[in-house]
Amino acid sequence: ELIAWEEICRLGSGGLTWGICEGIQIGVPPLLNFGTPEMKKVAQQCLMGEKVICLCISEPYAGSDVANIRCKAEKKVVNGEEVYVVNGEKKWITNGTYADYFIVAARTGGKGNKGISLLLVDRSMAGIETKKMDCMGMFASGTAYITLEDVH
Repeated sequence: ELIAWEEICRLGSGGLTWGICEGIQIGVPPLLNFGTPEMKKVAQQCLMGEKVICLCISEPYAGSDVANIRCKAEKKVVNGEEVYVVNGEKKWITNGTYADYFIVAARTGGKGNKGISLLLVDRSMAGIETKKMDCMGMFASGTAYITLEDVH
C-alpha cells in the first residue's frame, strides 16, 4: 500500500491523491470492521472502483472535535418502519462531492464521545446536499460542505 501511495504522490497533486485514495482508505474500514453483510457489499463496490465513499466527521462548529459534534440521528417511525433520521452539517469532507455513500458520524446518545454512532447514508436518500469547497491545492479531492436534512 505504501508503494502505491508513493507512486500516486509523484503526480504532484495532493488533491488528486486524496481524491483517488482517501475516501476508500478512511470510509471503507468502518464497513469492513463493524458493518452488516449488506454494508460489506457496499465496501466491496467501493474497493472494486464501482462506487465512491467518504467519511463525514468534521463539522463547521466542532471541526475535528468529534466529542462535540452536533449532527444528530434520532430513531423515528417513518412509513411504518423504525429508522434513523439524520440532521446536521459536515464540512471539509474529502470526496463528498463525488460520493455515492457517506459514513456519517452522528449523535445518537448523550454528550461526549460515547453518544456517537457511524451511519451509512446513500446519496439517493432525500435531504442530502453537497457543495464543493474551493480548497487551495486540493481542488481534485472533491472536498465538500454537506447538509443532511431529515435524511432517512
